[in-house]
Amino acid sequence: MTDIFSTRKFLLVEDFETMRSVIRGLLRRCGAERVDTAASGDEATKLLSRERYDVVLCDYNLGVGKNGQMLLEESRFKQWISPTTVWIMITAEKNSDMIFVAAEHAPDDYLLKPITEGTLQTRLQRLLARKAALAEIVAAMQAKDYARALHLCNQRKQEGKHLADLLRLQAQAYELNGDLERASSTYHDVLDRADVAWAKLGIARIKTQQGDDDGARTLLEEIVSAHPQYLEAYDGLARLLERKGDTAQQLEVLQRATRISPNSSARQTALGSVAARSGDMELAAQSFQRSIKLSEHSALRTPTAMLGLARVQSETGEPQAALETLAGVERDFADPQSRLLAKSEALRAHVKAGDEAAVQAAQQQLLELTIGASDAVPTDAALQVAETLMQCGRQNIAADLLQFVARNNHEDQTLAERAQRVFEAGGMGDAGRELLSASRKQAAEAMSEGVQLLGKGKLPEALESMRHARGLMPQNVRALLNLAYVAIVSLEKIGWDAPLAEEARTAITAALGLAPGNARATELQGKLQKLTPAH
Repeated sequence: MTDIFSTRKFLLVEDFETMRSVIRGLLRRCGAERVDTAASGDEATKLLSRERYDVVLCDYNLGVGKNGQMLLEESRFKQWISPTTVWIMITAEKNSDMIFVAAEHAPDDYLLKPITEGTLQTRLQRLLARKAALAEIVAAMQAKDYARALHLCNQRKQEGKHLADLLRLQAQAYELNGDLERASSTYHDVLDRADVAWAKLGIARIKTQQGDDDGARTLLEEIVSAHPQYLEAYDGLARLLERKGDTAQQLEVLQRATRISPNSSARQTALGSVAARSGDMELAAQSFQRSIKLSEHSALRTPTAMLGLARVQSETGEPQAALETLAGVERDFADPQSRLLAKSEALRAHVKAGDEAAVQAAQQQLLELTIGASDAVPTDAALQVAETLMQCGRQNIAADLLQFVARNNHEDQTLAERAQRVFEAGGMGDAGRELLSASRKQAAEAMSEGVQLLGKGKLPEALESMRHARGLMPQNVRALLNLAYVAIVSLEKIGWDAPLAEEARTAITAALGLAPGNARATELQGKLQKLTPAH
C-alpha cells in the first residue's frame, strides 16, 4: 500500500502549524514521500499554478482570504488539477454549510477532524483507485468526445467496479451527445435499483429539453421532498419556475435552498434577483450583499450581484450608493460587457437622482458602447441595456437599440420574441411589434439585394449594396462575409486594389471576432491571401 502513496505527489493546505505538522506526519506514516505544504490560500495558489499534484488535502477554513472551496473552484477553472487529482476537504464541523455545494464544485471527499492514520489511508486508497478507473472517461467528457466516453464506460462496466459512477457518466455522455432516449433509459435503469437523486434530476433535465415542464416539475418537487439536501434540484426547480413566470414559488424555493446552504454566492445572487422582481428590496439587498462578500476572493466571481445591488439602491432612493457600487464594478471587472452593464445601471441612478446632465452623458456612452461599438455586443447585455432605457423613460433610444439588435440577428426568432417582451414591458407592445418586423425585413432585403446584383454580374452595384448591408448590420457575420466575398470577386475581375483588399480583410477580421473559427471566413481569408501581391 505504501507504494501507492510513495509515487504520488501531495499538497497539504492548512493554516494552523500544529495541525499541518500532524497531518503531514500521518501522510508520512502512510508512505507519502513527497509532501508540499501551504499555510494559506495564497501560498497554495502559487504552488498549484506551477506544480502538478496527485492529491490535495485542504482545510476549508484558511483564515483571511480565500477558503478551501474557493481554492478548489479556482484550481478547476484554471486547470491546475487534472481529472486524476484527488481533492479532499478537511473540516472540524460535522454539519458545516460548506458541504452543500454544486456538484461541479464539490471535492472528492471530506475528512472530519481529528483525522486518524487508518481513516486517511483507507480514504486515499479508495479515492485514488476510483480516480484512476474513471480518469480516461472524465478526460473524454471534458474533451467533448462523448463517443469515446461511452465506449470506455461500456468497457469499465464489464469489470464490475464503480458501477454507479460509470452509469452516471454514461447517462451524462448520452445526454450531452443529444441521445436523450438512451440517456433517459440509463437514468431509469439506475432508478429501478434505488431512489437516486441524481438519476431523477437527469430525467427532469431531459423532460425540460423535450418541453414537458410539468413532468420535470413533478420530478424536481419529488427530489426536494425526498432529498432535501440535494441542492441541484432546488436550482433546477427555480429555473423552471422562472420560465413559467411563477415568481412567488421561485422565491420560496430559493429561500429554502439558501437556508440549507447560505454560503453559495451564485444562489444568493439568484435569490436577490427574484426578491427584487417580487418587490422585497430588503431581502434583495441582503442577498446581493451576502453574495458579494462570499465571492470576494473567488476566481469565479461575476459582477451580477454588484449590478443587482446597485439597481436596488437606485430603486430605494440611494442613487449615490448605487454609483459607488458601480464604481466597484468598473474597478474590479475590465471586460466590455461588465462595463456596458455598469453604465446602464449608472443611467438608472442618474435618472433617480434627477441629474439631467449626467443622464445625457450616460445615454451617449451607452449608444457608443452598443450601436456605435466596433466589436459585437452580447445579445443578453444589449437586451438588458434596452430594458433599463425603457424603465428610465428613454423609449426612443431603447427602440433604436432593439431594432439594431434585431437587424444584426434578423433570422433569430427567439431573440425577436425577447426584444418584443422588452417593448411590452415599456408599454410599447404594438409599436415594438411593427418596428421589429420592419427591422428584420429591412435586414433580409438588404442581404438579398446584393446577392441578386452579384448574380446578374453587376459587381459595382453589388459591392455598394453589400456596404449598405454592413452599415445596417455591422455585427452580422453573414453581412460582413458577403461584403468580403464581393470585394474578393471584384479583385479577381479588376485586379489588385489595396483599399478594396483592406476592406475585405477588415470585414473578415470582424466576422472572425464575432464567430471565431467560422469556416467561410477562413476560406475567404485564404482566397484573399492568394490574391495579395508578393513583396
